[in-house]
This record gives sequence, structure tokens and C-alpha cells, in this order.
Amino acid sequence: MIRKRFSFVFILAIIANTSLFGQKDSSTIFFDASLRERFEAWNGMNAKNYGDPNGVGNLNDNILFQRVIAGFNYTPSNRITISAHLQDSRALGWSLRNAKYPDLFKIRESNTETPYYIRNPNEEFFEIHDLFCEYKGLLIDSLTIKAGRQKIYFGDKRIFGPGEWGNTGNWTWDAVKLSYSNNNNFISAFIGGTKIHDPKKTSIPFTNTEFWGGGIYAHYHLPDIINIEPFYAYKTAGSADYINTLSFYRHWTGMRLFYPDYHSFDYDFTIVKEFGHENTQYIDAYAYVAQIGYQFKSLFSKPQLSLRRSYASGGIVGENIKTFDPVYGASDSYYGRMNLVKWSNIADNEIALELFPLKKLSIEISYNNFRIPSPENVTLLKTIILKSGEHYLSDELDVFIRYKKLSDFEFIGAFGYFRPRNIMPINNLQAKNARWCALQILYSFNQK
Repeated sequence: MIRKRFSFVFILAIIANTSLFGQKDSSTIFFDASLRERFEAWNGMNAKNYGDPNGVGNLNDNILFQRVIAGFNYTPSNRITISAHLQDSRALGWSLRNAKYPDLFKIRESNTETPYYIRNPNEEFFEIHDLFCEYKGLLIDSLTIKAGRQKIYFGDKRIFGPGEWGNTGNWTWDAVKLSYSNNNNFISAFIGGTKIHDPKKTSIPFTNTEFWGGGIYAHYHLPDIINIEPFYAYKTAGSADYINTLSFYRHWTGMRLFYPDYHSFDYDFTIVKEFGHENTQYIDAYAYVAQIGYQFKSLFSKPQLSLRRSYASGGIVGENIKTFDPVYGASDSYYGRMNLVKWSNIADNEIALELFPLKKLSIEISYNNFRIPSPENVTLLKTIILKSGEHYLSDELDVFIRYKKLSDFEFIGAFGYFRPRNIMPINNLQAKNARWCALQILYSFNQK
């Protein structure tokens, strides 16, 4: 019933696009919508289980992810924008769906039933996608304030990113953001909270937050030489049940230095220091990313070859927590497309080849070599445990194809192959390789 309702809303959006808002006025309203359908086929793993046939869910899932976003942007003047959109996210055929495993994505203390909050990555029914008011020209023309539910991301989205590959969208903020821009340069500061993802509840802005926090992000462009992006981020316990009983204060500060085309070379460096405390323990962690590449512009498809290394510290030394928490960043295009690891207690050496055979077609082929710097007491997906004294976790090969047709359609095809290395047997059997493929179509429009 809900699915039919959103299909009907989507059709209404198209009708309204051609009839309701045709009058000429000083104000403008856009009724916009997007429909994303993605089919994924998994072999050997799922989001909560690697390689254990007796574990939770199906190891050979065939899933249709559906996400519908519909709403409007209203500009009563050239300085004010009011935006409101609803989102419905479903995972048809998913063996871990909420209807079958209602407790699976509850965040709570071990061996307890309550309190808890839910963080479901793929299901969220009739949710508020955004609801904000933006005012441009606050005091001066270059200053903008934006308040309400919104997506906040900067740069390469590694520090602040929406995490849009996940069906519900990883990070959605209820926040107040101030931004100052001057040509290609800007600085933004914001404060607020990130919402939870509960399939059975519509989250009201500024309630049931997972984290309270905020940040500052700036960009300075030095022509033909470098782009400089300093940043700061903060995170503490939000207002949702269970997490509001925890005590932690995390801070990050760092900088990104990059240039996408310096005489055909591409370089990109990010370094981050994390500090703060959790209960009585101090946090002392760090992470970095280093990338250098070269594009062969005179060859067919203009291939670009890149070498990347992503590192994040891990473990506990004395009273110091060394495990790096990956800020509010996206992981969709980093650390392997299959999302088995994140930017935490990881050493990822990667080689990537990007091809551009057509103007709107790109192909990326990447190989990742994963190692765990501090493997003690580390378990991934409840089954992957490194052998004693070993650090070599796995290898992963990915192919990612993107084609954008005009401005309304985008097509994506992806394939991943994960090969575990020095890990313990799973359910008394040697761990097998896992595979994944995905086909996605995205349709969107935004007209008066």
C-alpha cells in the first residue's frame, strides 16, 4: 500500500510539474522528485554475516532497493528558500528486513533489551528527508544561514558526507549552518544533531538524535597550484534512548590538500587528528589519506592511474583509545565498494584505473589490499577474526560504471569480489570468497 502511495505521489509530481505552478509571480515553487531503483545480488555474505550458513539472514540475497524522495522548494524572494521533502526507503526481498528481524539493527548495551535506538541502513518508511529554511544575504550578501533538516557535506565527503549509497542515507542533520563564500573560497560552520533511522517512526527534526555535534569546514583555492581545506568536527551523545546514557566527547582537526589536474597529475592528501575522552579513557588517534595519480590525456578513454593509501589507527594503549572514529564521513566510494571495512583501524593500499570512453560514461577498476594495524579483539560482521599475530585481512577487486543520460537519468553498474586472507575458520570451515553486483537507475527532475 505504501509503495503504491509513493508511486502515486511520483505521478502527481509530474502532473503538477506541467499544470499547477504555471502562473507568473515574484515567488517561485519547484515540485521535484527522484526515484532510485537498485538491484543487488550477494553471494557469500550479507550486512550482518560473512560466510556462516547458520548465522543470521541469507548469504545469497537478491534485493531490490527502492528510494522515493518527493517534495518542493519554495522561494518567496531571491533571498529565501523553503524546502520540504519526504522519503520512503524499502528493501524488497532483503533477508534482514525489519519485519523479519526487528531487533537486528537496535543499538543497545550487550545482553540487555532496553533502552535502545535503531539505525537501519536500508528501510525507513514515510520519513522527512529535509525540512529547512535558507536565507541568503544575512547582514552581508555573501553570508547565508540555513536551519532545519538538511544534508551537510564538503570536499571529497570523507570528513562530512551524506553516505548516499545506503538506502536510508547515512548522515542527515538537524542543524543550523552559517556559510560565507567569496568566489571559489568559502567557510561554513554548523551545529546540531544527526537523526536515527527507525523504519517504524517518523523522526521529527531536532528530536531522537544519535549524535549532537557540529563542525567547521573551509576551502581556499590557489589557482594552478593547490586547494586547501582545513576542518574541525565535534561529536557527543545524542538524545535518543540508550546513547543518551553514554559519556564521550570526540574532536577532530585536520586539513586536506589537493589539486585535481596539476599538469596531468592528481594529488590529494588528508590528515586528521582525533582527541577527547570516553568515560575515563583518553582518545588519542589519527588517520590519513594519500593519493597521487596521472591522467594520460592523449590516449583513448583518457585513462587515469592512481595510487592511494588510507590509514586509520586502532587499538588501546594503556589508558588511551587509539581507534580512530571516521568522523561523519561517507564510505561509499572508499575502502572497497562492498563496505566490509571503514576508515577505522585499517591500512588500505589501493590502485585504481579510471576510464572515460564517452563524455558521460566513466569506468573505475580498483584493487584494495586491507590490513588491520591492531587486530586484537577485532571482529567484522560477527564472523571475521584474524589469526593470532596476523594483520593481512583481505583483498578486494571492484568495477564501478556510471553513465549519465541527459539531466534526468543516471545508470550505475558495479561488481565486487572479496577474498579473505589470514582469518580464522568460520563455523569450523575455511572462509570462502564473496561476490556482489549491483544495477541502479536514478530518475530525477526539478522544474517550475
